[in-house]
Amino acid sequence: MAPRTYSTGDVAVKAGITRATLQDWISRGKFDAPKLTKVGNVTVRLWTDSDLARLKAVKKAIYQEKRPKN
Repeated sequence: MAPRTYSTGDVAVKAGITRATLQDWISRGKFDAPKLTKVGNVTVRLWTDSDLARLKAVKKAIYQEKRPKN
């Protein structure tokens, strides 16, 4: 059985960020996204639960970097 997959927009919502933020992190190299996959005539990223867990960990690290240190 194939693992459950999600769209980029779905993963962004589940991680608590916008799709634009996720795409920005991918383009800036802050997050290593899944490879693009051709599904019919469309090219998409198919995200798994493990990709989502990695994204949440990266989000936590990024937002902790932005906090002022006391």
